[in-house]
Amino acid sequence: MKKETNERRRLVLRLAAEQALALPLSESGYWFHKDVRDNFYFASHLFAYVAEGAPGWSEETRLAAAGLSVRMLRQVLALQDQNPDSPMYGHWPLNLGAVPAAAKPHVLPVELMGCLLILFHERMRHALPAELDSELQAALLHIYKSGVYRHPLASMHHHEAKHTALKLLLGHVFADEALLREGTTCARRLLKHAHTFGFKEYGCLPWHWHWIQAFTCVWEIVQDEQARKIAEELLEYLWGLRAESYLRGAWVGPQSRIWPHDAPKDTNTPHDYIQFGDFPAPTAFPRLEGAALFSYEVSEAVREAAMNRQAPCELKRKIRFAGADETVESEAHTYAYLTNDYALGGIWERRDEFDNEQLRWDVSLPLDTETAELGVNQLYFFHPGSHYTPGDDRHASCYGQVLLDKNTVIAVWDVPSDAEATDTLVGCLPKGEWHVEERSGYGKLGQVFVAVHLMQPLSMTEQNDRLSAASLLSNGRNAVVVEAMRAAEAEAFGVFTLEDWRALAGASDNQPAFEDGEEALSVAYTTHHGHRLQLTVRGETVVQRTVDGVTVSFEDYTIF
Repeated sequence: MKKETNERRRLVLRLAAEQALALPLSESGYWFHKDVRDNFYFASHLFAYVAEGAPGWSEETRLAAAGLSVRMLRQVLALQDQNPDSPMYGHWPLNLGAVPAAAKPHVLPVELMGCLLILFHERMRHALPAELDSELQAALLHIYKSGVYRHPLASMHHHEAKHTALKLLLGHVFADEALLREGTTCARRLLKHAHTFGFKEYGCLPWHWHWIQAFTCVWEIVQDEQARKIAEELLEYLWGLRAESYLRGAWVGPQSRIWPHDAPKDTNTPHDYIQFGDFPAPTAFPRLEGAALFSYEVSEAVREAAMNRQAPCELKRKIRFAGADETVESEAHTYAYLTNDYALGGIWERRDEFDNEQLRWDVSLPLDTETAELGVNQLYFFHPGSHYTPGDDRHASCYGQVLLDKNTVIAVWDVPSDAEATDTLVGCLPKGEWHVEERSGYGKLGQVFVAVHLMQPLSMTEQNDRLSAASLLSNGRNAVVVEAMRAAEAEAFGVFTLEDWRALAGASDNQPAFEDGEEALSVAYTTHHGHRLQLTVRGETVVQRTVDGVTVSFEDYTIF
């Protein structure tokens, strides 16, 4: 690992250890009850920082930290179901409830935590107290004997990726050649499937990181040449995917699963910071996992793709959704337009995700900007659907269609009259300089200007970290046009200030044409790139979707 990369890793390790020391302990002795894994993740980082010398800490603090980390690790290990006759043998509880000792085991914790337990034991064995070393060995033996990882490949998703990594790791630890071969075969199939059909968990945080962490554990400790080689190939592929959707810490384009720490601000950033370091260090870890426990470093090709984008570019990807039987159930097409100052992207086809967590489209700003320092770094509008709660800008409904073209997106909604749906669009806008009118908003977000045009009246409310927008549907209909422009590009139009931008983007000949007809809803808009965009829908049917009169085609969309 290069010196500067390792320095960033050590900084993340220290910050995570400091956060662990500051966490309040509950009466039960755990930091977290909602997710047992977080106790292990923070304790393992605290232990590792002390094992690396804990520079900057007093001897008293080091001793206290060592004792706390060991106690926490032992408490977590004690929750494993170690009864061979139990149907949940080898598993841990997830939510600890009011009485951790009575919490029932769950299938999820062992997946990633199991991989990281093996890595932690291998790396820290030299520093482990005898009792903890013995308990870790016992926990790993119970995982191995239980067969919790013996799931066949079916869906080709993150759960099976972690099961595969466990096969390889346990095969190594217990010298089980048959398990190593099985894991290697599964890993090859996963990589081949992704190359053939595309990565179905597109922009899928945190599961993309789970893939990366699981196979990084394999790369770090498994000595078998074939297993390590396929782990390296998978990591190059996964980090390559990350790199093309990377903008100084931000994820660009659509995301198939978003949690509150992913939208409307990218805050799950330690892996990006360690590998790329082109944005401020994270100050909190909503999803710490194995962030600073790895020595793996991305290739120069990945680093170049992520950090040295010379000119604005379009990213057009196709995904064919299939399981292990390779029967393609559907296709989707993702789009992103990336510049050095912002990116605009989305997915053309609405996907129904678990817990309805898809982010259909957004404008993303890098994390090293003043805008991101003030609050959220993503701008988008959506029609609320299943699982939506006010104040949480996620969970869009199944309605709506989009047209994406470079720096501009048109989104329209024609919601059926008999739908059980809300009557309001919700918008999330980053903080900055804003001029808001009846149906439009004009913003200067650092080095980016944005124009937002709604078909129906727009209201804005300033929150601590964002502007919250709302616009009522009329007879189930509404539409929004968002156009972004770099400040450097805007200078060619004589735009230097927000007022200049308002004069340009708000001019009558720059307004979108909304046609709310009896049969169809239509939006036409000419971008400042000179493209004439037209999107017409009837309910959920796209009647017309054209750029300069040419119907949008997906022929040039490729599988990564």
